[in-house]
Amino acid sequence: MEKVKLSVELEPELGHMVERAATSKDQTVRQWVVNAIRHELEGEDDDEIIRAPKGAKPKGSVNPPRSRSGRTVADAVIEDRNASW
Repeated sequence: MEKVKLSVELEPELGHMVERAATSKDQTVRQWVVNAIRHELEGEDDDEIIRAPKGAKPKGSVNPPRSRSGRTVADAVIEDRNASW
């Protein structure tokens, strides 16, 4: 089965809670998170979940981030992340 890698940033306390929950069930954090996602989605109606068509590619932002220093978009993203922390 093809897999997709997801990356999630959590507050430290929430990260610790996830680690403790996984440990209490004798699972890895990955196993625990996958089970939690599956459990959450089991109750969802298919009509409520919006799925992109197969092969769909994301469209660029109409209003892309702009660097305050006037350099690259990557610099703008880094500046934005630093400002939110």
